[in-house]
Amino acid sequence: MNVLFLSSWYPTPNNPGFGIFVKEHTKAIHSSGVEIIVMAILVERSTSFFSLDVQDFRDESDIRTIQIIISSRFRDLIYHFIPLQRQIAFKYYKKIISPVFSPDIVHSNVVFPAGMIGDFLAGKINKPHFITEHWSKVAGVLQKPYLCGLTKGAYKRSTKILPVSEFLKKNLIYLMPFLNSSKFSVIPNVINSESFTFKKKQDSTEEIKFCAVATWATKKVPDKKPELFIEALEQIQLKSNKKITLTMVGGGDRVKELQELCGKKSYKTEFLGFQTKEQISKVLQNSDYFVHASTIETFGVVIVEALMTGTPVICSNVGALPELIDDSNGILCENTVEKWVEGIEKAISFSYRNEEIAANIKNKFSTINVGKKIKTIYDEPLN
Repeated sequence: MNVLFLSSWYPTPNNPGFGIFVKEHTKAIHSSGVEIIVMAILVERSTSFFSLDVQDFRDESDIRTIQIIISSRFRDLIYHFIPLQRQIAFKYYKKIISPVFSPDIVHSNVVFPAGMIGDFLAGKINKPHFITEHWSKVAGVLQKPYLCGLTKGAYKRSTKILPVSEFLKKNLIYLMPFLNSSKFSVIPNVINSESFTFKKKQDSTEEIKFCAVATWATKKVPDKKPELFIEALEQIQLKSNKKITLTMVGGGDRVKELQELCGKKSYKTEFLGFQTKEQISKVLQNSDYFVHASTIETFGVVIVEALMTGTPVICSNVGALPELIDDSNGILCENTVEKWVEGIEKAISFSYRNEEIAANIKNKFSTINVGKKIKTIYDEPLN
């Protein structure tokens, strides 16, 4: 079976963390024995009027990857100009891919813009089109008349839609009730079970260690709310005879603001900046609890990574997170400081079975298991 895998979110040398979860799906598909070629169409901001760079290589998993990088000072205009991206993708498909590779399936990741490009390409070569959806902001493109038509058309003509959570599936059906629920199959993100492993935690009668991982970025509509647990931990520290420490992992333009906020608190904080997955795993292994305050989560990669290390999670009761967290592995909090104080107090008074937390989730999101699920779904229309 041959699969042409399209994405507009994909790691590059300049941005190695961009769309890394999409790349993990390619490894999963490859592990199932499927022959796969990746075509990543990436639009970047630059000072040039317009330039196009095509990179054709095999990655560390021996997956042939073709990156079409469009650079322009008019980045936003080009990113929204779907006909141009469609024509560029089709041109390089005909020039580079079709002479040596005949796909049985076109598989796009995220409807805007890759799914719209994949819809066009699948129609051109008359092949089934699958769309994996990671995106929580589909409602936004449905409010723009031109993009709304392209979005609905791509979903409607697709053979299968693969949201990464039940929450996202329900949201898509709510937004587009004309879509038949039988078209959907939930396929989760891949979490590297080799990087995130259980390690016995060191008991301490004097200290409670918390950690948080995210990109701390300023947005018009914030999706991360670290100030909730920062303030809640301060209130708990004032009542506790144990020393509280908070380790914050990740970059972004809010880091300085958060450092200043934490500097006014009575507990110790540490900001590590960007860390590799292996480094994040060590931080989690050495923490007693993982805290994650957000307004929306379509899956929750960092939540699963924490659980795989056996670290209990205290997080917001939003999006797909209730699909991952229950009384055995953490606490769900409503997004007020008072509820976060209650949630953290409840968590630190409970005796979690850390090794059991890790064991219960270890293989559920592995490369092999996710790859098998995708392969099974591929087989249905072909059979």
